[in-house]
Amino acid sequence: MRQLLVILLALGAMGCRSKVATLRDALLDDDGASAIHVVDAPACADTGCLDPIARKLGARHGFDSNDPDQASAAAVALVLARDRRGDLVPDADRWVAALTQARGYGADALRLAVARGMADMAPRLGKPMTDETEVAKLVHDLSGVLPGACPTYAMMGGTAVEKLPAGKRPDTALCVQRDLERKDGPGARFGLGAGVWRAAAAVVALWKDDARALRGGLDAADEVVRPALEKKLAVIEGASAAIELQIKAKKAAEERAAGKSAP
Repeated sequence: MRQLLVILLALGAMGCRSKVATLRDALLDDDGASAIHVVDAPACADTGCLDPIARKLGARHGFDSNDPDQASAAAVALVLARDRRGDLVPDADRWVAALTQARGYGADALRLAVARGMADMAPRLGKPMTDETEVAKLVHDLSGVLPGACPTYAMMGGTAVEKLPAGKRPDTALCVQRDLERKDGPGARFGLGAGVWRAAAAVVALWKDDARALRGGLDAADEVVRPALEKKLAVIEGASAAIELQIKAKKAAEERAAGKSAP
């Protein structure tokens, strides 16, 4: 708890971060073209990209997910908005906490970037899917907009789950198990051997945590940011509701089938 308080206090310190404020304002205007050019930095290919971005945004000591300042939060926002690489951001739960309680330009840039990405993905997430290839692509794309997403999800875009490295497959990856154990997850043993569907259930649980964090963070957001977040949340929460309907329909169908096959 003390560590979490330190994180939130660090993010809450406003400071003078003109580039962070510029990024926040571009995302507030839904101006992705301007947002991605706030600082000049190469596209992200690994986690090491976050440090130079944070420094260019004003972080005195570089990127730090354990004790993030406004520039570190803004660096995550930029990577989400520009590169769609949420899997390169460490520790999903720290950013869930930041979305919920942190204040400041960087925290609001983070909220806006996450909300923007999730709203873009919502139409795809809200429709029923039966094709594994399509589901795997969705899981991959969701990893780009959710900060701290499991690397397994990002690897599923063009690689069959059975060909992923040992320890990275949905059945064995610890980060998949952690997501399955989230509040709305079905549990770590769900879908063992189901591959794509196990990963899908896990990333949806992370999606719901982030959606809940965005809703809970409205009071911490600046008043000029709240209407934009509310607009995105209407789309995001609509997709979450559609997922729930799909789950209920699937369970009902399974129960009917089990009843018919019972002696």
